[in-house]
Amino acid sequence: MRDRLRNMMVYVLLAAIVAIVPIGIARHMLAESRSDAFLDDKPNYLAHLYPPRGKAELSQKLAGLLDANLQQMNEVPRIYLSRLPEVLPTLYDAREKKRMFTSSMLPIILRANELIIADRSRLLVILHKLDEDETLGKSEQKWLKQTAKQYRVRLGETPAASDINNLLYKIDVVPVSLALAQAAMESGWGTSKFAQRGNALFGEWVWGDNAIGIIPSGRDEGKTHKIKSFDYLLDSVRSYMTNLNRHKSYEDLRRRRAELREHSLAVTGAALAPALVDYSERGTEYVNDILSIISYNDLGALDHALLGSS
Repeated sequence: MRDRLRNMMVYVLLAAIVAIVPIGIARHMLAESRSDAFLDDKPNYLAHLYPPRGKAELSQKLAGLLDANLQQMNEVPRIYLSRLPEVLPTLYDAREKKRMFTSSMLPIILRANELIIADRSRLLVILHKLDEDETLGKSEQKWLKQTAKQYRVRLGETPAASDINNLLYKIDVVPVSLALAQAAMESGWGTSKFAQRGNALFGEWVWGDNAIGIIPSGRDEGKTHKIKSFDYLLDSVRSYMTNLNRHKSYEDLRRRRAELREHSLAVTGAALAPALVDYSERGTEYVNDILSIISYNDLGALDHALLGSS
């Protein structure tokens, strides 16, 4: 009975917040960056906080992020939501819904890319050592084997420069506009049950009794797939990026990205989107929709966004 009363009080509290300060609900399940945020090969998972009791409980950084014009921000605050705001499916104002979704996702996508950049930096150090005929340390060898396995790159008995270059070809950032547009498309701007219940933003499928996921309500008879679910939004984004970086279906995307880098051109969502014809059964129609989302919502301006130093 006590739990039931507490749940009712929370529901009333959330309803009051929605009525008074709709944007403040994004504080729900907030995991805000600490001052000792680190950059290495592990995600910086942060603590869950209670929903706010009013606008006064919004941190200055979060309020600034939610109120800002994201396309004009010099630095994006390191604010990582553990899950999407539960109010998203109830918002009828499309502009407000898109803004809240984008504000929630932008720091997380930038963080996922930041971790990829950290992996690239580590690979470049290893490549330099190989060029100088230096011996790799045990921790470097272990990390290299794990990374190669993750990205499905075969290493020789003795790692060579060509192995590292193969990894650098696969391990690269995904443009913010592309990740945002696909997340918006696949999750209905964060309103789908898969996104709300399981942080499933990109519609990834998994199979098997031990696979963690949500069974689609309209799954055809004989089908056994689930929609892969995650503990954190950052998990979902990192899984999506790994998928683009290693699956054979997206070789064209990786090749286009490498060509852009070779010619010192910007790696943008609009430039890579045409390579996603195999992401959906809708093929070119899906690509056209992604390009429309990027263009209509001016997401391309976010391809150059940067996380703040704290």
